[in-house]
Amino acid sequence: MNLRLARYIDRWVGLGVCFVLWAAARVSSAGRMVPALLATTPPERAPRPPRRVLAIKFYGLGNIAMILPTLAAMKRDAPELEIDFLTLPGNVPLLEQSGLVSRALTVEVAGFRDFLGSAMRLFGALRGGGYDAVLDFEQFMKLSGIFAFVTGAPVRVGFNTDGQARGWLYSHRVAYADTDHMADIFMRLALPFGRALNPAPHVRIAVDPADRATALTVAGVAESEGLVVMHVGTGPNYGKVALKRWGVDRFARLADHLVETRGVRVVFTGVGDEEAALIRETLALMRHADRARSLCDVLSIGELSGLLEASSFVVSNDTSVMHLTDLVRTPVVAIFGATEPRLYGPRGPSDLVFYKGLFCSPCLSNYNLKMSRCVNPVCMQQIGVDEVVAGIDARFPAAARAV
Repeated sequence: MNLRLARYIDRWVGLGVCFVLWAAARVSSAGRMVPALLATTPPERAPRPPRRVLAIKFYGLGNIAMILPTLAAMKRDAPELEIDFLTLPGNVPLLEQSGLVSRALTVEVAGFRDFLGSAMRLFGALRGGGYDAVLDFEQFMKLSGIFAFVTGAPVRVGFNTDGQARGWLYSHRVAYADTDHMADIFMRLALPFGRALNPAPHVRIAVDPADRATALTVAGVAESEGLVVMHVGTGPNYGKVALKRWGVDRFARLADHLVETRGVRVVFTGVGDEEAALIRETLALMRHADRARSLCDVLSIGELSGLLEASSFVVSNDTSVMHLTDLVRTPVVAIFGATEPRLYGPRGPSDLVFYKGLFCSPCLSNYNLKMSRCVNPVCMQQIGVDEVVAGIDARFPAAARAV
């Protein structure tokens, strides 16, 4: 599916669908389910403690990682709470690994026909799910609000993002603003239930020792060897230029430096044909490619978690691997440009972030549907290899392992 086109369809067609559903609910016996169109104040009564909750977030494995603290907060002092999660299939393994979710529901987006078929099947499951509350973690998509409304849950909590007109179908409209880290912003959805924790606590996922051992075996790395994982991709791109991507030539130079000065092995991770091609290009540019290996499309989420845990530190663009690394407590060397580390950066005490903070940054936000017209990401180009090397050497001076 053309994701850029899908976002525009969601923005404009979704607007009409949301208004029709809101109007129909207001003139029917279901009118109590939705406040006035532009209402922003909370309902007079706080919602009852929920028994069955549906959480919704489609895109972004990294977003799922930042949502886990909110799920943990909702279940704190309420271990009997059941949380189902509606998401994309690729996010299910991490949710299952977290142990916070009872059941995962999925919607397919490989093609428009696949999406329609899965959506039609979902309507019945959502309607019969017996949910008494929905937490919609999407920041700008309207489809999730429609799914939330379809459940019939009396309490539907979601972001009323400025300029997106997406709060019409919620019973509790939470103000969205880029003022905090996204983990803390997601935590705001727990406020109506009195269960929010601020700042959002760090959640650590358990790594199966078997998964770690498998990952190291596939990588050809012994436990006693130094290992650095690198992620050169950035997931799906919605414009002509991958704005969040540091140059592969720079990753290659950095990898060579780490091999020469620390004797480590370098493992590149990725998903899909585009990232596989990026890794091949990086390896072709390296002088010590014999000390590096691609594990693109090889590892499960559990095995990837084990590999990240075994790494001395992980070098990554702003993408899901950075957030997964945060979940296993391995330090991250994060490269930022079109997005802002204050919102999306790693939160560990030893993490190292490179960000120029130019006056044109950040140009990707939830206010513009994460789509920018920039075709010259100077924010990434201005981060030099020597600068990153100096930062790594200062932060992680040990020969192989920093932690």
